[in-house]
Amino acid sequence: MNEFPKLKDYKTPKGYFEHLPDQIMGQINPKYSFIWAKMAAAAMLLLGIGIWQMSDFEESKPTLSFDQESELYIESEFWSEEEVLSMSANPEAVLDSIITEEMIYKENIWTEEVQTWF
Repeated sequence: MNEFPKLKDYKTPKGYFEHLPDQIMGQINPKYSFIWAKMAAAAMLLLGIGIWQMSDFEESKPTLSFDQESELYIESEFWSEEEVLSMSANPEAVLDSIITEEMIYKENIWTEEVQTWF
């Protein structure tokens, strides 16, 4: 250990810490402020919101008949079949139309020959 040279204590120059912040700030490049870009972005945002509010973006909803609308409600299980029938003025006619739609391939099992047996 005696072989190592003795180091002198490091002392800061006089007034070093007082002038250090000024020296650091002098070395930093000043950032340019793009105020006009910020203003343009704000103007575009306000213009876009204004156009969006003024325009009529309503989607045209297709008009459905009562039968089509009730069928959609039934398929989505929002209404039951009984509720739809109770809303109808003539529930038997609705049931008859449903039966005829679902029985497309109805076979005539009675022929004229069989009907005349009595």
